Amino acid sequence: MSFQDVGKSGGPHRPHRSNLTSISNRPSAIPENKSSSVSNSLAQLSDGILQYQRNVGILEKIARQIGTPADGAELQTQFDVQVDVLNQLGQRLENTLRRLETDEQVDRTEAAKRRATLVKLGRDYRRIEASYKNILLEAKQKKSRLLAYKQNQNNSSLSHSQKRETSVEEEQISLQFQMQQDLLSEEIMREREHEIRNINHGMHQVNEIYKDLAHVVAGQQEQVDQ
Repeated sequence: MSFQDVGKSGGPHRPHRSNLTSISNRPSAIPENKSSSVSNSLAQLSDGILQYQRNVGILEKIARQIGTPADGAELQTQFDVQVDVLNQLGQRLENTLRRLETDEQVDRTEAAKRRATLVKLGRDYRRIEASYKNILLEAKQKKSRLLAYKQNQNNSSLSHSQKRETSVEEEQISLQFQMQQDLLSEEIMREREHEIRNINHGMHQVNEIYKDLAHVVAGQQEQVDQ
């Protein structure tokens, strides 16, 4: 019998009225309302475990979308809400289990059967709780891997940006150096042009001197001839 069967028509069979009448004459017998209260608690516990299982299934579907295109702030909010609901529901189930485990107000004729039912419900709850904890662990690992991937991407983008900035700086330095070289070459060309002009001017002056000397020599020759 699973926790879904508790509280249904196939649940634990209550003793017949005539049997309860005879049992009530015993000193250790428990009134029928106490027995009914325990049965109701078991049925409520079964319903609570079923709801807990459904919410764990919802959380698992949400966790599968972590790291996909559907991941975002809305998905994270849904995940957090389900975790909060499951924590509250789990706490209530824990309290109910502890209360039923320590409750001695149980009809002796049904004690063994209800104890077995309680053990089965507790085992089912622990199994679902283990699945819930595994989902939380896997989701945490997924988020850690996703965060590490994003950090690597950011570092890669930053490195690429830094390389690009370095390349731009190198190009600027190279351009500045080329401009300085061009200015230096232009200055050298101006100096050479000035020197060439000076040389031409000097040659022109020497030419004039030679002409003057030739004129003087020619005048002296005429005087000698006379």
